[in-house]
Amino acid sequence: MSDMYKIKFEQAGYAAVVAADGEEGFLLAKKEQPDLVLLDLILPKLDGFKVLAKLRQEPSTKKIKVFILSNLGQSDEVDKGMKAGADGYFIKANLTPSQLLEKVNVIFNNQSEAVKSKKIIHNENFEHQLIEKKSAKILLIEDEEAIISMYKLCFDKQGFQIEAARNGVWGLKLARQKKFDIILLDMVMPAMNGYEAIKALKADSNTKDVPIIILSNSAQDGDIKEAKKIGATLCLLKSMITPAKLVQEVEKILNKK
Repeated sequence: MSDMYKIKFEQAGYAAVVAADGEEGFLLAKKEQPDLVLLDLILPKLDGFKVLAKLRQEPSTKKIKVFILSNLGQSDEVDKGMKAGADGYFIKANLTPSQLLEKVNVIFNNQSEAVKSKKIIHNENFEHQLIEKKSAKILLIEDEEAIISMYKLCFDKQGFQIEAARNGVWGLKLARQKKFDIILLDMVMPAMNGYEAIKALKADSNTKDVPIIILSNSAQDGDIKEAKKIGATLCLLKSMITPAKLVQEVEKILNKK
């Protein structure tokens, strides 16, 4: 989710810095002096309410705009956040990344052009050279909408063409109808699981040579060995791979073709 929001804000010209936990978030706020903090409430090390309290107590951060961005949307939680010093409260599940960007634009209103003219801070993982295969076509077979949006944003940013199928049967149909250079495949999906999809893809003369990257939530060695045995090129754990790193892995495979 952090990568998805970061990409969206950077595409719009904003600088975006991401912290993975509350403690890091507070320290980054002191260091970077951002114009706006979007603060989740359920965080490791320090929860959002504690981070907000520290931000309001610290002289260098007490005037920074802080908007809570959380899936905790009960009225008592919203009241607690506002009383603790938040400038606003967004329900994460109710906003797409594009809608959140619109909300941020409204927050800055007349200041937006000045803010957006600042130097953009890029995640170093996105700073890699263009490759000849940037016109490559990618098929993503994945049933989780948030993951689809996150990966599409990242690959679009790098100039790739990416199309998504939300179950294995539809993914297999698209793979047979169109020519893709690489397939990203979730293992647990409705209609057809990953193993069945790999076998079908490798049995078809039109798709048998297309590299397949497995994206799995399982770390079982047996699962990985089985997927590679039946034709997967690479197996990656969703929880351990960022979208930026996934782009790099795709580039490596395409450059070897």
